[in-house]
Amino acid sequence: MTRSPSGSSSPRARRGFSAVDLALLAVTVVWGFNNIVVKRALQSFLPLSFNALRFGLATIVIFLLLYLSEGRITVPRSGLRELFVVGFLGNTVYQVAFIKGLSMSSAGNVSFVLATMPATTAFLAHLLKIELLPWRGWLGLGVTLAGALVIVTSSGGAFTFGGQTVVGDLVVLAGTLGWAMYTILSRRLTSRYSPMQLTAWTMGLGLLTLIPVCVPELMAQDWARLDALDWASLIGSSMLALVFSYVVWNWGLRQLGTARTAIYGNITPLWTGLFGWLLLGETWPPARIAGGMLILAGVALVRRALAATPPKTPGISATRPQAAQGR
Repeated sequence: MTRSPSGSSSPRARRGFSAVDLALLAVTVVWGFNNIVVKRALQSFLPLSFNALRFGLATIVIFLLLYLSEGRITVPRSGLRELFVVGFLGNTVYQVAFIKGLSMSSAGNVSFVLATMPATTAFLAHLLKIELLPWRGWLGLGVTLAGALVIVTSSGGAFTFGGQTVVGDLVVLAGTLGWAMYTILSRRLTSRYSPMQLTAWTMGLGLLTLIPVCVPELMAQDWARLDALDWASLIGSSMLALVFSYVVWNWGLRQLGTARTAIYGNITPLWTGLFGWLLLGETWPPARIAGGMLILAGVALVRRALAATPPKTPGISATRPQAAQGR
């Protein structure tokens, strides 16, 4: 049996609702609340300035945690190129595309484009024969996408195809492809690195390409206008939405596979809407509630479909594509 970096046996597929599922659900809560926190912070921060600072802080903290938990920090020379590519896709391509795309499109369009990420991830993994998805899984993905569309169109946000938003929509779509490949390629590395090692090195190496893109806005940032709540928002977003959430996401990939982990991303809009209702007084019309129920039903379908097909351990065989990626 393949051994994990920590020396323990590779875990078997979780068929029921496990601690990993609970942790991923917690990530969706964090990301849902983070959307509101970031929206408030960007009233004072320039977008790329905010991202550069929170990723820089997150990188420092994750390497400190890595040192405290494992006693040393070793440079993974043999896999450095793969780690760099993964970090570039998840921490530069996705983050820059999301922020810039949002500025050129509507919130409704961006919400729907982001809702396609689990389907995109599953499709690419299926196409590359890394993790095959049964027909019930595809049905579940379709149901979650329909639920996301219902939520977007019932939330009062503009949602249009084409027009002036098309460039922004395409930029965000490029970002979702970056996150999908980040998720898929990260799965291949989970047999060689612990979740914390994988998070630390992909975040640190991704920061090398993120910072140069952010330099113009860092220089243009009006630092005098930032108050204590702005800095608290940045620190909270860095520690929870990045450090905690990325480690758990990589743990989920290691234990559950790409599609079953990625599908949790579609629960995030529900938490954003709930926090918007509790904190901002936003309304939830019946159609929005129906959309939320569709999303939860779709997530359940995907989980049941994939629980019946346990992933294999990554990296067992170099000649069989499924074994190389699957668990």
